[in-house]
Amino acid sequence: MPKLQMIETITSQLRQDILNGSFKQYNILPTRRALADQFHTTPDTIAKVLKNLEVEGLVSKGKGRAMRAISPRERVTANDETFRDYMKALGHQVTVEHLATPGVIAATPSLAKIFRVPVGTQLIERARREIVDGIVYRYSRKRYLASLVPEDVLEKIRGDYTFNVRAIIEDKAPLARIQELLLARAVIDKEEANIFQSVLGIPVFEQWKINYDQNKSVTFVSLVVFNAPYFVKTYDYEPGKEPKLSGFLPDDNEFIKTTSDFH
Repeated sequence: MPKLQMIETITSQLRQDILNGSFKQYNILPTRRALADQFHTTPDTIAKVLKNLEVEGLVSKGKGRAMRAISPRERVTANDETFRDYMKALGHQVTVEHLATPGVIAATPSLAKIFRVPVGTQLIERARREIVDGIVYRYSRKRYLASLVPEDVLEKIRGDYTFNVRAIIEDKAPLARIQELLLARAVIDKEEANIFQSVLGIPVFEQWKINYDQNKSVTFVSLVVFNAPYFVKTYDYEPGKEPKLSGFLPDDNEFIKTTSDFH
């Protein structure tokens, strides 16, 4: 059988096995040598097969050269407040890392536009990623109005990767409305691929949120990028506490298309 046809045939078989649930989400696939023996081919051919499946989001690199199968039917909620506890309850190890030290920045023209504040207004910037059993599930970049984040809270953010800033902000400026936009795409930037510890082309979805208080002021803006095969988007606010959700305005969509401040 020609090599390209062999690669496609094995890719198709392993893809079907994963989709049928033959591998559980956190199970490690057989080694390249074992798969090569199983399909009567070479480890080099299996390496190309695994690369295809990784781009499709059906396998992910674990520790060393190990590959883990991802079952798209075993996804978890994307809600910030429940994610870590949910994964820990399932017995998984969850690690949160800063991508940069949280600190004060001056609003650029594009950030000033989205916050509806003068250029140069002080904002707090926070960027993190969350890793489950060695797999990067998601990363986030969030900006908050510095006037809502006291210095002692900023120090807590720097020292505690999981500190809940939103609760502090909402105590001062209760949430009244959220504008949200979800975009499905693939990773095409090497820096972002490095954040995910993966390859170019993996499927992700990004979630933009602009949060407003009762005075219609923007209190914080967030971008969260999810490793798409692991998530399904849900809303699990407590009954009666759901914020008013609305889509982005045309100007906001244009902001997202043109600014690189959040990525």
